[in-house]
Amino acid sequence: MTPNPPPLEDRLLRELPLAAIDLETTGLSPQRGDRVIEMAVVVGRRGETPRSWSSLVNPERPVAATHIHGITDSMLANQPRFADLVPRLTALVEGAVIVAHNAPFDMGFLAHECAAAGLQLPPRPVLDTLGLARRVLGFGDHRLSSLCTRFHLQRERAHRALDDALATWHLAWHLADAADPEGGLSLGSAQLLSRRRTEGEVSAVVARLNAARARGTPIVVDYPSVLTPDEPPTRRTLTIQRVSRSRVRAFCHLRAADRTFRLDRLRIVEDLPC
Repeated sequence: MTPNPPPLEDRLLRELPLAAIDLETTGLSPQRGDRVIEMAVVVGRRGETPRSWSSLVNPERPVAATHIHGITDSMLANQPRFADLVPRLTALVEGAVIVAHNAPFDMGFLAHECAAAGLQLPPRPVLDTLGLARRVLGFGDHRLSSLCTRFHLQRERAHRALDDALATWHLAWHLADAADPEGGLSLGSAQLLSRRRTEGEVSAVVARLNAARARGTPIVVDYPSVLTPDEPPTRRTLTIQRVSRSRVRAFCHLRAADRTFRLDRLRIVEDLPC
């Protein structure tokens, strides 16, 4: 009997194809009438030369952000409409994990455009490299341009869909390595890392830290370094002193000193016995 394959969320990210998507738009809000004017997809597995596709899109309205991307009304006049490009987009992302930098923005525009056209993209798992960078790297600037500089990724043109999608595809693999250098990062774990903790999750972390403080027992955490964000998070043993919903004050046994840690960067590994 052939064993059932593991659930998709349990599959290792390095075994799955990633389809990086980037959009350029007339503005920031589809609810206020902004439309997609360029889209690109870069898709492939780890170690492959990815396939790429891009197209300008006729938004059927004036462009309002030419100063950002350089795309003008005249460039779009004879381009296909979004609805005409959905079959191509659907074929490219089939069987892949969709990746985007600030995924809620791109996926929100895609959903709005599809709804307006009476169409629907097939459901696919989504991974947000912006959220992943915030949790895995933990330094202040997580813009795509800054991360490209950090990881030495080349972009010929910023704010053009194909160049940004290609950079996002490469960035996703760099972030996966930073999160788990042994290659053991699953899709589900990557998705959890890439989103902000819910209020309930924050409360659970705070409660666990406060319980360790009350017991007087150390707790082991992984914490990214601001000084070396390209490297994996450092494993530290902490004796908790004070906890809020944003900061943790603790004695760090690795540094043999009191330190303050950001709660959103900290990942608890295990509690230690007395």
